[in-house]
Amino acid sequence: MALSDNVTALTRDKFIPVLVDNIYNSNVLCLKLLKNAEKLDGGANIVIPIEHTIQSSGASGWIDYSTGATAVGEVDTYGKATYQWATGFAGVKIPGEEEMVNKGSSQVISLLKAKLKSAEKTLKDLFGTGMFASAVVSNGLTTLNGVGTANADVDRIAYDNGTAGILDDLGADQTVKVAQGEVAGSIVGYKRALAGITAGDNTGGNNEWWTGKLGSFELASFLRTPAQATGLFSWTEAIALNTSNVARLTVAMTRMYGALTKDNDQPDLIVTTQAIYDAYETSLQANKRFAGDDAIANAGFDSLRFKGATVVVDSHCPAGHMYFLNTDYLDFKCHQDRNFQFEDFRRLEASDNMQSRLFWMGQLTCSNPGMQGVLYNGPVDYS
Repeated sequence: MALSDNVTALTRDKFIPVLVDNIYNSNVLCLKLLKNAEKLDGGANIVIPIEHTIQSSGASGWIDYSTGATAVGEVDTYGKATYQWATGFAGVKIPGEEEMVNKGSSQVISLLKAKLKSAEKTLKDLFGTGMFASAVVSNGLTTLNGVGTANADVDRIAYDNGTAGILDDLGADQTVKVAQGEVAGSIVGYKRALAGITAGDNTGGNNEWWTGKLGSFELASFLRTPAQATGLFSWTEAIALNTSNVARLTVAMTRMYGALTKDNDQPDLIVTTQAIYDAYETSLQANKRFAGDDAIANAGFDSLRFKGATVVVDSHCPAGHMYFLNTDYLDFKCHQDRNFQFEDFRRLEASDNMQSRLFWMGQLTCSNPGMQGVLYNGPVDYS
């Protein structure tokens, strides 16, 4: 048996299962969503159903038997969102010189362990970075981050402030930094195209239901006046108590959580940075009983509870951001034949190397961006 066959068999049996498990456990979103990705058998695109409205008038009601019942045809409240496939890979290359000096079985194992560890780190970062990218990488994952660069942009003026989009109650004031929001292919964005559907401004009839919720920690309505809002919301301000003895950070979180709640349909996962997580934990020092999800804790992640959601840290989360996610509407879809599919090692003809690759093909999808939100311009450090 050729050495490449031995190396392939050893890699497939001994290392790949561990590598894939480590990717699933690399962050909470991978643990909750990627590990449970729905496996598809193909198709030109990934098409998912969406529901954005209740049935229109006449499609339901109370029957008045004195006048007789009227049959109502079925009303389709579902639409379709079309996501493009994304294919990620990580290569493993063994130069001929390394192959020769590591021919003993123990040396081969050590060499493979080092090479595959590097591939594992690469794939972890590929997924983590892709999910929070400030712009969608060509042919890459759908990003959660619809904020882009936060600045005193005019987008918000043309966009009617309200529960269908931006939560800033600032009128025409432009001293507070606001999100640009128009990040094409983003889930938590507004005035942007996602999965073949374009959301315009909030003037009605422009698919505003396809818009995420965006709110700044600088909200003048309950945090600071426009004259005070000259910079990012600091860590000290975040943990400071308001006149009701509630941490200002918690007030902002409550506002966003409420905007994303419809009866018992509410955020179940809040993802943020270490600095904001620590600010929230500091505000809970007297209430340490608010521990997070046991399953997440058992996977090695620290977590806290906010209302019905688990609060966690992700190192890829952009500075100053806190995402409020309803994972009932978030899913990874993957191709059943490329769900971390390992390619056999083969010798490259043009060079003295053996090479293999690990492939994943799929996409992060969302059937209801209106139930996802983000607070931005939060503390980026501990000052």
